[in-house]
Amino acid sequence: MHFQFLIEDISGEIFIRHVIEKLMIEYDYITYDCKAFKGIGGLKISGNVNKVKTDKLLDDLLMFLRGFDKSLKGIPAAIVVVLDNDKRDTNEFRLQLQSQAQLSMITTDYVFCIAIEEMEAWLLGDREALQKAYPDIRLAFLKDYNQDEICGTWEVLANALYKGGLKQFKKDNPTYREVGKCKSEWAREVGKYIVLDRNISPSFQEFVSALRKRLDVA
Repeated sequence: MHFQFLIEDISGEIFIRHVIEKLMIEYDYITYDCKAFKGIGGLKISGNVNKVKTDKLLDDLLMFLRGFDKSLKGIPAAIVVVLDNDKRDTNEFRLQLQSQAQLSMITTDYVFCIAIEEMEAWLLGDREALQKAYPDIRLAFLKDYNQDEICGTWEVLANALYKGGLKQFKKDNPTYREVGKCKSEWAREVGKYIVLDRNISPSFQEFVSALRKRLDVA
C-alpha cells in the first residue's frame, strides 16, 4: 500500500515520517512519499489549475491531485492531504476540500486529515513523549490547554518548552523562518518518542485511523 502525502510544511513532514515508521512495525507493506509545501495558501474557487507552482498547498492542490492521480493509477494507493485547521470551522473547511477533490475528478483514493488547530496539537497529545524529548518542559504551563482547542497551539507549546517562555521565544525567533526551524526541531525530537495509541488528540487519532483503515483492506 502506497501513501502519497501532501503536507503543509516541513515540520509536518518530519513528524509524519516518524508516524509512518512506527506504523511500518505493524504493516511492513507500506511505501510512502512526502511532498511538503511552504505554507497553506488559499483554496481555488473556480476549479482552474495553476500553471505555475506556488509551493503553497491549497494554491497547488488541484495540480498535485490530478498529477498524482495519473502517476498512481494501477497500484494500491491513497493521496493523504495533511494540513492545519487554524481558525476555520473544521466541518466547513473539510467540505471545501472535498469539493476541490471533486473538481479534480480523481479516481485514486484520497483523504483530507486536518490537525486541529495545528500540527503542534499532535505533539501536545502525547505528554510522555514531550517529557522524554524535553525533560525540562514546564508542564504546569500546559494545565489550561484543552486538547485540539483553537487557541494558538504552537505558542502554547513554545511557552512550555522555551526558557523565558513565549515572550522570550518571539524575541529570539522573530521571523517566520526561525519559528519554522523550531517547529521542525520539536517535530523531530518529540516524534522519536510518540506512541500512536497513547496520543489523546482526536484529530491525530482520526489521521492514524484513516491510514489503518486503508492498510487493513490493502
